[in-house]
Amino acid sequence: YQTDVSSIYAIGDIIPTVQLAHAASGEGEIAVSHMAGKSVPPELDPTLIPSAVYTEPQVASFGYKLQEALDAGYKAEKGSFPYRGAGKAVAVEKSGGFVTVVRDSATGEILGASAAGAEATELIHELLLARRSELLTEDISEMVHAHPTLSEAVMEAARAAEGWAVHI
Repeated sequence: YQTDVSSIYAIGDIIPTVQLAHAASGEGEIAVSHMAGKSVPPELDPTLIPSAVYTEPQVASFGYKLQEALDAGYKAEKGSFPYRGAGKAVAVEKSGGFVTVVRDSATGEILGASAAGAEATELIHELLLARRSELLTEDISEMVHAHPTLSEAVMEAARAAEGWAVHI
């Protein structure tokens, strides 16, 4: 985020990047680390920045939507799982919602995800961490999730992307 004037850095709303406070904070951390002489990436990867809308229901996403992934040349597919299939969502009477995972069908790579419903802004981070760590949908779908939890919908969406959601 160093400008043409080497002693001046720019982050946040004054540069053409994702206009979110947490993105600006990440940009600031990179800029300060660069000033301190640390080896850092030149900028944040916009596909790894979560978007969160704190409405009722909550909405969260990161990365590619299905059509965007297809347009980018991926052999993409998606899997969705409704909250009504997650026991905790039903128990706390918040069964309206879903989790969707977009993946590259050739590799299983997670390309993006979205969620709408109770605690969606919290749930999205399991998928984002998996994406950032280069895990595959298979890694999430085979991981045992506690029951009953809302995060079971994340697991089932990963399974749905692979064609084998269980609790639907």
